[in-house]
Amino acid sequence: MAPNLLEQLAELEVPPPPPQFDAQLHENVNRALLATQIVDLFVSALPWALLQFGQAFLGFVSFTVTGKYPPKSKRQRR
Repeated sequence: MAPNLLEQLAELEVPPPPPQFDAQLHENVNRALLATQIVDLFVSALPWALLQFGQAFLGFVSFTVTGKYPPKSKRQRR
């Protein structure tokens, strides 16, 4: 029964996609990509950047107030 079904499907006429199909597909994909990139920006990139900026700013303030670099931590930075 499977070969018969496949033969029947092979004989069917497939209509071409509508002319606006590509445009709709691109709009939907672009909208989804934009949404995921915005979420990624606000969830991971901006908090990381603010943390890095905050560390640098606190180091600047502590150096300005004390005139010394902070003591080196035991943990080695890579």
